[in-house]
Amino acid sequence: MPFLNFGVLFLTYKNVDIVIVGAGLSGLASAILLTEAGKKVLILEARNSAGGRIRSVFDKTGKTYLADLGPTWVWPAFQPVIADWISKLGLQVFPQFDAGNTILDYGPDTEPEARFLPGQQGSMRVVGGSQALVDAMVARLPEGTLLTNTSVNTIDASDKAINIHTGNPDDEIIQAQKIIIATPPRIALKTINWKFELPRELSNGLDMMPTWMAPHAKVSVVYEKAFWRDQGLSGRIASRAGPIVEGHDHCSADGSIAALWGFIGWPHEMRTEMGTEALKLEVLQQLKRCFGKDSPDPLSITIEDWSQDTLVTSPNDLSGPMNHPSVGPKNLRMGYADNRIWFAGAETAEQSPGLIEGAFDSANRVAAQVLSG
Repeated sequence: MPFLNFGVLFLTYKNVDIVIVGAGLSGLASAILLTEAGKKVLILEARNSAGGRIRSVFDKTGKTYLADLGPTWVWPAFQPVIADWISKLGLQVFPQFDAGNTILDYGPDTEPEARFLPGQQGSMRVVGGSQALVDAMVARLPEGTLLTNTSVNTIDASDKAINIHTGNPDDEIIQAQKIIIATPPRIALKTINWKFELPRELSNGLDMMPTWMAPHAKVSVVYEKAFWRDQGLSGRIASRAGPIVEGHDHCSADGSIAALWGFIGWPHEMRTEMGTEALKLEVLQQLKRCFGKDSPDPLSITIEDWSQDTLVTSPNDLSGPMNHPSVGPKNLRMGYADNRIWFAGAETAEQSPGLIEGAFDSANRVAAQVLSG
């Protein structure tokens, strides 16, 4: 769902209590908590819509959600933070479908094998997709809180106020008492000109923190019908050959949308050289191999290559492992410049870093720190 750009209200926000850089889950959740506490908040988002790494496939009208292109799973039974936020936002969850056999794909020259594999206990999806989290939070924000198409070029903390230089053509400057950087740590270090010297331990902490999803590409495939369920299959694919190395059923809770999603395991250099359309053909050939050459053609194949997103991925992310990040150093969760500058984002979380719960965990933490400070 597209979001309104409240740029027409920009001039009314020359001075706010708190500026938040980034309208991903952490930035939006922080804004909700702070506005509920009576603070005047402005979110600056470089993209034309909110969500960050929550990105979705929509129908041709651009209004109906079809599938996720970013993170999709939550585990409310084991993640009390996300359970609380789902309740707060009035959303519902449903179990990840995994009834039936998994397709084991060994490559083009080998017949795939159908075998039962146990699912991941407690894996749930949000009704309406991860997009529903974004939509629900944006709807809770006071009008004018979210300013899209506005990047942050420079942060100056030399005076009592924080001066934020935007990337707008007229180089608007916004003043705030405090600022929360809710972008991936490496992106904050790389893209912002800091007009004061960052402590070495902070710079090192930001630089060493991998960004989850950065090296990955994800594909969503929409069908007319979930034919695999009729064949006693879970929709799950495990492959040594790829391009999809891990795939899952991605149908909607009510079954009205039939879809699969998967991680593409081929290296980002190979994906870039091939191009998106060639990669889609490889995906289609693999799906025909896994489900049979007579299986239905998909209605759409959509690929999101996060390695090419400069607001998510830094060069360091492309040279490291593709694993979930570990809990980062405590200096990512400290205040700087007399407690006027704070860092949030899923990678700064003390639990589930990089995951959806990590984003909400960091929001809870940073909001409490800013208010107490």
